[in-house]
Amino acid sequence: MKSTVRSTHDYTGQLIDAALRAGAAHADALSVSDTGDAINVRNGTVESVEREDARGVGLRAFVETASGMAFATASTSDVSPQGLQKLAEQVLAMARISEADPDAVPPVGANHPTEQQLADWRLRHPESDAGWSLEEARDAALACEEVALSCSTAISNSEGAAASFGISHVVYASSDGFSAAYSKASASLSISVIAGHGDGMQRDYAWHRALHVSGLRTPDLIGREAAERAWRRLDPGSMESGAATVVFEPRIATSLLGHLIGAINGRAILQQRSFLTDCLHQPLFPAGVCIDDNPDHPDGLGNRLFDGEGTRTASHRLVSDGVLQHFLTDRYTARRLGMPETGSAVRGLTGDIGIGSANLIWQPGSLSQTDIIRQIRHGLLVTELIGFGVNSVTGDYSRGASGFLIENGMIVRPVQGITIAGNLKEMFAQISHVGSDLTWFGSSAVPSIAIEGMTIAGA
Repeated sequence: MKSTVRSTHDYTGQLIDAALRAGAAHADALSVSDTGDAINVRNGTVESVEREDARGVGLRAFVETASGMAFATASTSDVSPQGLQKLAEQVLAMARISEADPDAVPPVGANHPTEQQLADWRLRHPESDAGWSLEEARDAALACEEVALSCSTAISNSEGAAASFGISHVVYASSDGFSAAYSKASASLSISVIAGHGDGMQRDYAWHRALHVSGLRTPDLIGREAAERAWRRLDPGSMESGAATVVFEPRIATSLLGHLIGAINGRAILQQRSFLTDCLHQPLFPAGVCIDDNPDHPDGLGNRLFDGEGTRTASHRLVSDGVLQHFLTDRYTARRLGMPETGSAVRGLTGDIGIGSANLIWQPGSLSQTDIIRQIRHGLLVTELIGFGVNSVTGDYSRGASGFLIENGMIVRPVQGITIAGNLKEMFAQISHVGSDLTWFGSSAVPSIAIEGMTIAGA
């Protein structure tokens, strides 16, 4: 395969050449260059301005042993010819003393994207910055905080607003001749405020992140959301223990999506440490629930044409009409499980290949969150989760929670200091409503999710 043109900042080809000269049978390399700015303000004053300009390269090299392939990984920020040569020699020395894996999959023969696919991708995703100057980011953070503090007399203090923007350049290359690069810019704005005084204080926040500032929610909207969320939490109580319908607002429902993705990770399936090991092609959710992994979405921050092994990515409907359709795999787990590759390999500069998603989209339903609440006799709208009480092997679920009591279709009052519990497999099956309020959080888009029959432990 012909290599694509690489930038002058790419050192992956040099690193692979050095590894092959040092005795590697196969190798692949990753080069990452991150540039970004962040500004933090509090009470109308700039508290900090930070600049990141980091570059590193990582190498994975394989050697032949009597027991099979062995490999090792390492990285460096020294991209001089001497630094790259030293890294290659170190990785080869590590690989030679590593335990061989007869099932190891070296970086050769992957289903790489073609030159035309790469060219088409660059046309759809031209390189650009996030669209902010440092001064514009500062002004956005200050405006966001000003709006939040002036929204209500109940807002008593600010924990600060932050604006950040930057771009990341990634180059991947392997010893089979494939090489490709992509860049990804993003901008974000966030604010956290405090409502009330003394022991009755409550805090909350709002944030948004997008590929470009033109896609960000305005400072006004973000500031107002944080303020409203904080003052609505004042004077909380508890609620009676027992069974109830729990509504996860979108930013909390992202955690449900995270539990699903962790459970369908091919590594977890292979190692028998997932509560969904035997659930492929089985009904997992109610009919109508659809969840996609889309690597090419105009609003997603997880866009990519190829994964951490250079495998071409593709869109997958992970859950179709309630039925689990795919486990996420890299080349290794696909081979071990006897399943198709999903192009889900992720990697850093060092360490083994991992598995992850691109852009996750829980397809929305037809009812607004307000309409869903109107149909609930007794329940809880969860706006914050506390602690981590989830067993990934059994699916047992227990989390501290705060939110709002729902009685006879109406939000009655704020509550806190309660626990919600269940089993994730049962929770998925007991979803009663999927909202229409699809909301993006970086590389995930989720609506409100209502689950019947969860256990509430209150006062």
